[in-house]
Amino acid sequence: MDWLSESNIKGSTSLILLGAVDELNIEKLSNEYPMGILWICQKSNDSKTRPNVNLIDIGSNLNDITNIISNFISLNYEFIPSVKVSKKISDEASCNYSQILDTVISLINSTLRARKTRSETGFIRQNQIFSNLPGYLSKRVPKEWSDIGDGCLAIVVGAGPSLDKTLPLLKNGIPKPIIIAADSSLLALRNTNIEPDFVVSIDPEKTFESCSISGYSPGIAILSTQSHSSWANQWGEKSCYLSGRVVTEDWLSEKGISKTKLLAINNAGLTALAFANFLNPSAILVVGLDLAGGNLGEQRYAENTGRSHIQTISGHYHEVPGNYKPTVPTPFLSDWEETSNFCADISGKKMVINLNDRGAKLSGTNLIHPDQIDDLKTALEENIMPFIKSFDIILKERKSIKGMGLIQMLTIITELCDGCWKELDKIKSLDSKSATSVLINIFSNKDFASLMGDFAFATIPKLTSKEEFSSSEIKNISNQLQSLLWRLEDAIIKCEPNEEFLIRFLTEKFS
Repeated sequence: MDWLSESNIKGSTSLILLGAVDELNIEKLSNEYPMGILWICQKSNDSKTRPNVNLIDIGSNLNDITNIISNFISLNYEFIPSVKVSKKISDEASCNYSQILDTVISLINSTLRARKTRSETGFIRQNQIFSNLPGYLSKRVPKEWSDIGDGCLAIVVGAGPSLDKTLPLLKNGIPKPIIIAADSSLLALRNTNIEPDFVVSIDPEKTFESCSISGYSPGIAILSTQSHSSWANQWGEKSCYLSGRVVTEDWLSEKGISKTKLLAINNAGLTALAFANFLNPSAILVVGLDLAGGNLGEQRYAENTGRSHIQTISGHYHEVPGNYKPTVPTPFLSDWEETSNFCADISGKKMVINLNDRGAKLSGTNLIHPDQIDDLKTALEENIMPFIKSFDIILKERKSIKGMGLIQMLTIITELCDGCWKELDKIKSLDSKSATSVLINIFSNKDFASLMGDFAFATIPKLTSKEEFSSSEIKNISNQLQSLLWRLEDAIIKCEPNEEFLIRFLTEKFS
């Protein structure tokens, strides 16, 4: 059968099928894709399916269809589904196949990114988590910060192309706001002589040096355990940590290290917006949150960020509602959806102002064009109090674990490390198959696998999906595991435990 479009994934055992297909081809496809077919079409009373074919009426609720597609994609960890679109969709003009196809593409892309991230950067992320562990245990953002912004204005600074025009307008004429910057906007703020109060960075691969210059580390850094360690190195004691969707943190929480009330989410811009809302200001003003590519869709950053040469190359741009156009192209569909939905949620409790001359529409926000800046400043002057709290006072309240609680936590971690070292010693004299069994046994310890978080979840599917590993593959996994153990033991020392624990840690085996 000829298809209007098709994406055949090598090794795929499942299929997403759009549009009408005759019975003969359904039989053929059901044999080619034994794990199952998700068939989305106009459903009739005489529609026939097979046991491994799930027929969904395209007239169903879009949210329901989206959830079904998402669950179907998750059935096979190793391979995403192939996708085929029937030419007969042109005969069903009333059905919005284009919207469904966009949804399929978006969900597959986000799934691929997540799996690629976990598989290829699991070691990198876990390395950052252990580097940040001492700070996370001693300097988490406390719930007491939720009244810092009372009566004030919070400005959230993104790095979109509109920032070139909007940021200079905020230099004066506004009662002192709380300025919360996404990491990529740092140079733009410095170049405009506006100093942020908080800087948010949560990306494990984005370094301080890629966003700022040596010595420019203003305000308080709001980090996650996955943030690149260069940020904590620059801010030192002026760093604070948010919890996130991190397996290691979930394990720590089970052991009594409670998570922060606010979690790091998705990206620095959205987390900065969530952090602004957490501080509970009277109003939030956002600049540079374009959520749509400039020019033809590829321009990601403003010129004044020093990052405008970094462009987004995408084979598929999504059309979303625009601020000043019916639609605008964006490669950041999931980012836009999450940010827009978040704005809609919080706008019922406080005013959210979007100062922008372009970009994607953010639900619930009050759109203000830069030409209206004088009217905006007048309104803010009449209704907003200046932000006057000092950093020293703010930093006195941080969530931490100390004393015997810390020693107990470090003892549990040390015992798990020692147990792993004992098993790793066996691998040196074993063949690949036996060494693989030892590694599987190491990760069969639930506490250890949870502690190793992203690395464990990147490694376990590899160990269990092949009959036998080569000696070089075993060596690579063993070396990475040893490196993480060394990083974790360094973190234990940096937690500055008492002398009694430290002597025991350096001289004894805990397991």
